Amino acid sequence: MKFRIEIEVLENGYEVEIPDIEAYNKADAAAKKDKKSSSMGCCSPYMGDFMKAYAAKTVEEVLALVKPALKNLPQTTFDEAFAEAAKMK
Repeated sequence: MKFRIEIEVLENGYEVEIPDIEAYNKADAAAKKDKKSSSMGCCSPYMGDFMKAYAAKTVEEVLALVKPALKNLPQTTFDEAFAEAAKMK
């Protein structure tokens, strides 16, 4: 899954959208559980858009929202992908 953080400048402040990692993890676990119990072994590849939107008036408020969101993004998939790509050389 691609995770993104979006910041939109508005006339009176900013709109900040950050990924809802907890909701994604719950939906992913439910999808894996359903896939295991399903006899066909397939499910819909689209689980939804797990984003939360916030309003901020200042840059400091935007940074206060973005910094914790960056820390919560999963890193292992990127590390594993880089290690796999490095082996291919």
